Amino acid sequence: MPKTQSWYDRIAALFFFGVGLFFALYARRVEIGSWNEPGPGFLPFWAGTTLCVMAVGLFVGSLRRAGTLVPPFFPQIDSWKRVLVTFLAMVVYMQILNLVGFTIATFIFVGFLVKFIFPQTWTRSIIVAAFSALCARLLFINLLKTQLPRGFVGF
Repeated sequence: MPKTQSWYDRIAALFFFGVGLFFALYARRVEIGSWNEPGPGFLPFWAGTTLCVMAVGLFVGSLRRAGTLVPPFFPQIDSWKRVLVTFLAMVVYMQILNLVGFTIATFIFVGFLVKFIFPQTWTRSIIVAAFSALCARLLFINLLKTQLPRGFVGF
């Protein structure tokens, strides 16, 4: 008998319920505090409780969807190649980040993904890469004041 999607959802729901229960119970060992003055256990307790509630919802939903066959993990024959190339691109991104800086490295990374992983025209690829790098720079460097590598150009 083939495994159905609802069977996998039930297993995932039980796992996440266990993880949420662990966090909620473990957080009770330290001071939780109140809404006005949260303690160190506040976030783990409520995150665990939320995870438990979501797991129960997934479990109940899986009981309603009994019989749905599991879709393939890689829907296309060569999907695994895209995953591998994306992973390698992330490794290259990490390697060039300090050398060329955050903004330029992000531009190259996003441009590569848009052009070669989900093929688009060169114009669209450059526009999307530039917009993404600019938005990431404005958000992380200018707005959040995060210290990210500037590279040899200083940008």
